[in-house]
Amino acid sequence: MNETPSRNMTQWTDARKHFAWGVLGAAAMALFTFAARSVASAQSVLELAADWFTMHLPPELFDLLLENLLFNAKPLMFAGLLVAQLLLGGALSALYGHYAAGYARTEIRVWVFSLGFGVALWLVAMAALAPLFGGGYFGSSVTGGMIGFHVTAFGSALVYALVIGFFFSGEMQGATTSAGESTGTSDRRAFLKKAGVWAALVAGVAIGLKLATDRLGGQMGSSGTFRTQGVLSTEVTPNDEFYIVSKNFIDPTVKEQGWILEIGGQVEAPHWVNYDQLIAMPSVEEYVTLECISNLVGGDLISNAKWRGVPLRMFLERARLKPSVVDIAFYAQDGYSESIPLEMAMRDEVIVAYEMNGEPLPSKHGFPARLIVPGFFGLKHVKWLTKIEPVVHDFRGYWQQRGWTDVPWVKTFSRIDVPSHNTAVEGGVLSLGGVAFAGDRGISTVEVSLDDGATWTTATSISEPLSPFTWVIWRADVPVPGAEKFGVRVRATDGGGEVQTAEVGKSLPSGATGHHAIRLAAGA
Repeated sequence: MNETPSRNMTQWTDARKHFAWGVLGAAAMALFTFAARSVASAQSVLELAADWFTMHLPPELFDLLLENLLFNAKPLMFAGLLVAQLLLGGALSALYGHYAAGYARTEIRVWVFSLGFGVALWLVAMAALAPLFGGGYFGSSVTGGMIGFHVTAFGSALVYALVIGFFFSGEMQGATTSAGESTGTSDRRAFLKKAGVWAALVAGVAIGLKLATDRLGGQMGSSGTFRTQGVLSTEVTPNDEFYIVSKNFIDPTVKEQGWILEIGGQVEAPHWVNYDQLIAMPSVEEYVTLECISNLVGGDLISNAKWRGVPLRMFLERARLKPSVVDIAFYAQDGYSESIPLEMAMRDEVIVAYEMNGEPLPSKHGFPARLIVPGFFGLKHVKWLTKIEPVVHDFRGYWQQRGWTDVPWVKTFSRIDVPSHNTAVEGGVLSLGGVAFAGDRGISTVEVSLDDGATWTTATSISEPLSPFTWVIWRADVPVPGAEKFGVRVRATDGGGEVQTAEVGKSLPSGATGHHAIRLAAGA
């Protein structure tokens, strides 16, 4: 009478056990994928899924998440996709256990079935998931290299299959003992094998965490700033304090050897240059401030540096553009793409940069070469540049396909660096300071208000800009008002006389607007 409930309980126990094994297998798969991306810059199906997800996320929801989660948005999305992978790995393992029972009655059959299962997973990923997520059939549209993509996909599927195969073979050994072998000997061998796999998994996790710390500097996917709060910004931002933004979970590492910059498309003389040829070309130096289009009002995603590089027009003139060219498209090692109008591309200040503050471009800032486009927000300053392609149509880049503007002129921006928000200040004179920026339009005046915008006082001093394309450092000394608590605002006027708007606007689709404001308290 109790046979059926007992059998159901056994099946439920087995299913949970098999699910747990699949989760471990999926974790091992994720570690392999991460290692391949870190060491060889090989893209994975998980990254394709992340790009597909951001592509199909409604722009308004994307902007809402970005404003509320800030730098946590990308790690949280990565964590969500990773959890989904672990759950899927567990479900597939439970399914494996259910259907393999009738076939895998010997240990050798378990391994054959497991390896076949891994190959089947790889085929599904290549023939179904890769096309679904925009990577093309068998990765034909992957820009980071098909070989690395296939190695990562096949290797991760194989790792998953080997892990669950190990556990299922151990279950088979526990059920039967080889002829002529004592049960104790069999148990010891099973224990040693399990201990070895657990040690490998623990070591893998430790290595993965170490790679994450070294490779990403504690920030998932390179999205962050290193500015010290409450300290007045310097005219030139050191490389290790310059803000970082990219679309990636893990940024590519591009080696000098083997890298080439291709110039093709609608040209009469396509050509390419390697790194040595690039740095041997006539070059210019210029100070340019970069600001991310997703920078919030008073935000930190803005920095200034001195760049050295080759004017973009030199490559285009050498290539001899066809008369019908409209845009110049750019492609990067990480699959990113962007474009600028031909008229903008021919300006002297638009360069292919290979140095930053007198040093070779750091990897996280686009080594070996990146684009610098003064006047435009940072999404046009393509990093890890691999190809320049004149086209005869309006080219829609990575972020334009996701709802952002195609002509991202920098909005007038000003920020209060000192004192910090909610600081208590002594009576007498209050010293304020910060930065102001208006792209290639320059800054004419900066004003501060100590009554939330009712009246304005002109800043005491504004630094001379290092170039027509940089921010300025402003300072203002004003009497501390009598109120116990008061609000401070800042606004700037660009070189054309247009005053920074007080209207609050979101960063999507063309950059945030509004006045940066802080609250201060009068000290005792």
